[in-house]
Amino acid sequence: MGKVGTGGKAGALSGLVYGVIAGIFSYITLIIYKNNIMKFLSKEASSEASLGVHISASQLYSTEIQSSIVLAIIGGLIIGIILGIIFAYVNGRLPGKSMIIKGEIFGLVIWIIFDVIIDALDIGTFGLSYYITSVGLGIISLLVFGYLLGKLYTRFEGNDKILTEGEYKN
Repeated sequence: MGKVGTGGKAGALSGLVYGVIAGIFSYITLIIYKNNIMKFLSKEASSEASLGVHISASQLYSTEIQSSIVLAIIGGLIIGIILGIIFAYVNGRLPGKSMIIKGEIFGLVIWIIFDVIIDALDIGTFGLSYYITSVGLGIISLLVFGYLLGKLYTRFEGNDKILTEGEYKN
């Protein structure tokens, strides 16, 4: 199957687990920071009303709560496949002797890019405590993702190797 298939399979499974964990964390975060989120959604609902769309902040919040876990799982699967394929091509350049260590390092790099740097843009929207919670929970889910990615990549890589004629006949 090659690098792409191995990375895609490992990424898909790792991404599903990541999605479940991230979805649960997202749901918890939505509940803990309901007031901050409702303030933001009230502004969004007002701007939508000016366009003729009448929806309340509580309706938006309810939709967000109800869909957070499912969307995180779907997103985790899609992102997992993409990151798994990227990992297949960059793992030789990552430090570490085992694929698990390489997966963890890959997960940390993804965490720094997406949770630490990009999420910092939302500090003004949801507040510093929301950001710190998001970053703290994000490292857990991405370390699990990285661990599984390295572990599964090694497992699938062994299954996808080309057999010699002697191995095939046995």
